[in-house]
Amino acid sequence: MYDLAISKVPLRHLYSYKSQEELELGERVIVDFHGRKTIGYVVKVSEKSADRELKQITQRLDRVSYMNRFDVEALRRISERFFSPLGLLFDLAFPSFIDDYTETLIESLTPLVGFKSLPLKEFVQKYGHEALKNYLDKGYVRMKKCFGRKTPKPRISKYYVVVKEGLKALMRVHDEIEYDVVGFLLTNGYATVEQLIESFGISTKKIKQMQEKGLIELTQFLPMGVKKFEPIEDQLEPAAGVRVLSGSTIEERLRRMIGLMKMIIDENKSVLILVPFSSLTYIVAGFIKRFMDVVVHVYHARMSKAQRAKVWLDSVNGETQVIVGTRVAAFLPMRNLGLIIAEESDDDAYYQFEDPVYDALELAEMRAELRGIPFLICSSEPRLTDFHRRERLNWLRIPKNDRGSDVSIVDVRHSKSILSEELIENVRSMILEGRSSVILVRRKGFAPYVVCFACNHVLMCPNCDVALGFHRSQNVFKCHQCGYTQKAQSECPNCGARALYPKGVGTERVERLLKYHFPSARIVRLESEEFEPFEVQEQFLKLQANETDVLIGSKIVLQGFGTDRVGLVCVLDYDGLLSQPDYNTRLRMFQTMRKIRSNFTSAKILIQTFQPQDSFLREIFTMDSEDFYSEELKKRQEVNYPPFCDLIQVVLESDLPQTGWELVNYCVESLEGENVLGPVEHPIFKMANKYRYHFLIKTKELQKSLSKLDNALVKIGRIGWRVFVNPPKLW
Repeated sequence: MYDLAISKVPLRHLYSYKSQEELELGERVIVDFHGRKTIGYVVKVSEKSADRELKQITQRLDRVSYMNRFDVEALRRISERFFSPLGLLFDLAFPSFIDDYTETLIESLTPLVGFKSLPLKEFVQKYGHEALKNYLDKGYVRMKKCFGRKTPKPRISKYYVVVKEGLKALMRVHDEIEYDVVGFLLTNGYATVEQLIESFGISTKKIKQMQEKGLIELTQFLPMGVKKFEPIEDQLEPAAGVRVLSGSTIEERLRRMIGLMKMIIDENKSVLILVPFSSLTYIVAGFIKRFMDVVVHVYHARMSKAQRAKVWLDSVNGETQVIVGTRVAAFLPMRNLGLIIAEESDDDAYYQFEDPVYDALELAEMRAELRGIPFLICSSEPRLTDFHRRERLNWLRIPKNDRGSDVSIVDVRHSKSILSEELIENVRSMILEGRSSVILVRRKGFAPYVVCFACNHVLMCPNCDVALGFHRSQNVFKCHQCGYTQKAQSECPNCGARALYPKGVGTERVERLLKYHFPSARIVRLESEEFEPFEVQEQFLKLQANETDVLIGSKIVLQGFGTDRVGLVCVLDYDGLLSQPDYNTRLRMFQTMRKIRSNFTSAKILIQTFQPQDSFLREIFTMDSEDFYSEELKKRQEVNYPPFCDLIQVVLESDLPQTGWELVNYCVESLEGENVLGPVEHPIFKMANKYRYHFLIKTKELQKSLSKLDNALVKIGRIGWRVFVNPPKLW
């Protein structure tokens, strides 16, 4: 008897089934679940009474487990800790599209049938469907899915092309087209496949032939920087357990890990590197390729299914050396995993707020602990939880290369423009000096809200209690909560006057203003929606190669890549960053500002603010990190906030506000003995036509509190409830 997690079912329970065969933990099987055939994952041997009548497992899908038993246990623990359905967590480890690259085999269980193994299609052609049914019923054969029999073939159109052997490649070309392509690549460094097709009329078949001949290489990882790897004395040594590496940039931190990574790979084990954003996977992979001659893959949700399937199949077959991925890569069932690294660990993006809810860093640490392998947590400034447990961790801080922070705080209370005169003058100075400027803007689009100058009406989303933003490039008003869009207009829906006007700061608006002031400057607006993830690295390379004067963007421009060519970093909306209704706001602001200083050590930092006397702003670049973290911990201990307790946010989404209010109060009343804050209306009360209430539970006995909450939700009904354990920000 086995306890199974059921695929695609948002329930937290395990279901018991019986089997005539011994099964492996993590194995996929087919079961009858409420009258329909579905996939189940074997979690553990059932502890339920043997006299209970159980359904029989219908079929062993793979007849082998592709998951390490420790990883199965890690998923089970994460399910319990984050109140998430275990079946949905397993689905992240086994994405449905991988079955497109399997082949069903008919395996013989007796010499009487006259064959050992045949593909299903070939068996049916030879013997027919009726024979298959009879053989299965009599136990003469069994069906088995085999991965890797079909090879994923990702399209190459989005790849970069580089010369493989430098000038030597010119001596090996065989025709004029090959000579032109190699010469172009040597001159420009790289090109996309699409650019080569457009420029030379070359076919993808010819490009593949040149690749097979060793003239060129197809890659998605551009070589970030031109420096060669130089060994560093304080290289990390292999040792199981959790270690924290803080300070400096991603590049410098990776250089200190190269020796450790080589040791792991020399033992025929693989390395998993987690990063918070898909675009950062290619930047980190580019660094790795520059430092080491290894096979590097990336894995994230924005890749094509064929690309992800190839990486998944290589992982379970033990053919990967280094994988760089976002939080979903924490679920990859890697056979020979020997080291896990989490870069930019302070970023909120490691936490998934959609079902199933989880923290990828906790999952990675759990996998490493159960497997007995090293886990490295890396960032310019540590997470507060890691600082709190610093005495139990092996800690390495990279010495500061502090050239002194040149920080200007600009009072914009009386400024007539979004861009202050000081900002314009500083950008002009950088252009004259041949250096670049980076502009950090919190909001995307042209403006975060639209107001009528005649009646002061603010255009609101019909589905949410938020203002509609204006996106000039698409000429639409857009809600950044539910995605609602409508065509932009000038006529006010409230008074009819043609007086609608976009207000506030967005990346598009900043770009337009800068182009007005500097019409000949090379200005780039970097937004994740308008660039493929692998194209972001190209924009950073252009910044490094003096091909960009001003780079504008949100937090994407701070993704661990700095260059001495950047002479100015401007933060336009400091007040908006610090005014978020969240207990982690100060901590997040501190980490962001210190990341700016770490990545752009030779740049002047200019901050526009309506609160120039704010003491936190004036001290943020000069205060000692340990002093800040110690003070933050002291404040949290006084009011009993994480990491001194676990915090559970419970959100109810209801169709009717009065019904929702009654249900959320009934739920709180059921949690007798718990330390509950609320319930209250959510800061964004209406979202996607649902009315939201929430409350917080502060607890030192997490599983006991979650069990009590679960009992309450069983009585009330689970529909509409969302539960988040220790979220990095309130949802």
